[in-house]
Amino acid sequence: MYRTILIEGITTENVEQKINEKVTEMEKESYHIKTMSFLGTEKAVLVFKKGLKGSLL
Repeated sequence: MYRTILIEGITTENVEQKINEKVTEMEKESYHIKTMSFLGTEKAVLVFKKGLKGSLL
């Protein structure tokens, strides 16, 4: 199962912190990041997949 998350209000100062917080939160639910894209300078889209880390399934 895939899940897409939109992170808003990012800046050059907090982008790493906000993304790492969301990745850590999702890993607790067995989701692992597959891809990330930026929309302009204030938004990021993260796509997660549920399953075993490193698994092709």
